[in-house]
Amino acid sequence: MPDKPHVCLIVDNPLRDLEGLVLLGRQLAIRGASVTLVPMYEQGFDVPALRPDLVLVNYTRPNNADLIKSYKRAGILVGVLDTEGIGGKNADQFAEMVKSAGCTDLVDLYCVWGHAQHEAFLKRGTVAADLLHATGCPRYDFCAEPWRGALPKPPADAGYVLINTNFPTVNPRFSSGPAHEEESMVKAGFSRDFARQFISDAGRALQAVLDTSIRLAKHFTGVQFVLRPHPFENTRSYDAFAALPNAQVIQSGTSLEWINGACLLIHQNCSTAIEAAMLKVEPLSMEWFNTPSLRLDASTAVSRSAASETDLIDLVKQGLEERLPTLAPQIERARQQIFRDLYTAIDGASASRVTDVILQTVKAVRRGGRVVSAPRPSARGIMAGAVRRTLGYKATSVLRRSYGSAENERRRAGKVFAPDQVNLVLHRIDAASSDGRRFGVRRASGDTPRIARAVSGASLQLVEVN
Repeated sequence: MPDKPHVCLIVDNPLRDLEGLVLLGRQLAIRGASVTLVPMYEQGFDVPALRPDLVLVNYTRPNNADLIKSYKRAGILVGVLDTEGIGGKNADQFAEMVKSAGCTDLVDLYCVWGHAQHEAFLKRGTVAADLLHATGCPRYDFCAEPWRGALPKPPADAGYVLINTNFPTVNPRFSSGPAHEEESMVKAGFSRDFARQFISDAGRALQAVLDTSIRLAKHFTGVQFVLRPHPFENTRSYDAFAALPNAQVIQSGTSLEWINGACLLIHQNCSTAIEAAMLKVEPLSMEWFNTPSLRLDASTAVSRSAASETDLIDLVKQGLEERLPTLAPQIERARQQIFRDLYTAIDGASASRVTDVILQTVKAVRRGGRVVSAPRPSARGIMAGAVRRTLGYKATSVLRRSYGSAENERRRAGKVFAPDQVNLVLHRIDAASSDGRRFGVRRASGDTPRIARAVSGASLQLVEVN
């Protein structure tokens, strides 16, 4: 392209999403793009001020509809790489959830993780066929070479038993509690009856997982256990487990790096079971207290199932002694099918596929291709945009902290990332890459006083280090 296309990548949850988006940003930069990583809560300031050619948002939901409309009206292309790419009970339900949330008629590009989602989106007309691409998700590129070599070493001796939990609705880290989470589920497209049943079942399952984890650690006293809560969970709920001498509760780092250092993964309805299968670490599922509302079919299908606590103890013992029975053929087939259906391929090339379609989209529009017009944002969205433009970032932040809730401030604080943090990720990726190129980041401060006043200073631009 004659001019460098500028792409903004919205980072939702840094703990979960940052490394994959840094890899994607590096791939875009290798291909000649200018790239800015934007914290999700600062996008309303930074994207309009920086005016990229395309912004890759983390989802289309009612809560970001006004932002998407404002980007479109400013002439910014909008792409989507959904951070909840296998959300819902199956691909059809996920496609329906995204469709019911609206906004998909405003996008210029939509990247789904796998072929099943692609087919479901087409069947339901969720996104126009020419805008829809099955790319995989860049964060799973770290399950394949060369990027597996870029995974950091967790702060624990290798060979621990990892327990991953998945109870953000009943054990929330950021929201006020289950009632708030029920409303969020309803807004996302679930029925209220399902949301209430899900939250009720999840509360009982949380207690069962905690009790089972404590008994496992007491049974295998010579084995180190690490319990890793979902990034949106409150870790204090697991204090009784953490008090045991051979147990830790750790929320830092990514699920992939912790799985990579484990000998076994124990879970219930956690998508990290699929990640474990990708990394060839055996996942064990606690099925004796599972329920239809909680069950995630894919996570169950890739796992060895324990029908009781006794079964689980036997499987853990066999795994520690490296004598687990040969994997049942139906589980091996399920794994390969799920990798294709939900993630396209575990080949380390998802970031490259997303890069291809982003650059193709920008190029096509520059050549006079499809341009989506957008309706006006809501009255609330128009007012919020006017306040941001008039007051700038610093003054708006002072007002927000003065009159907003402590809960919202905690949520925002949990989604920030620092230059040093990104530079460490880039250093590991650079070392694993064979291209010999080196990258770093600097704060996106703007080229004019007006832009400098408008931007947050939290967004980071990739730069090549000579």
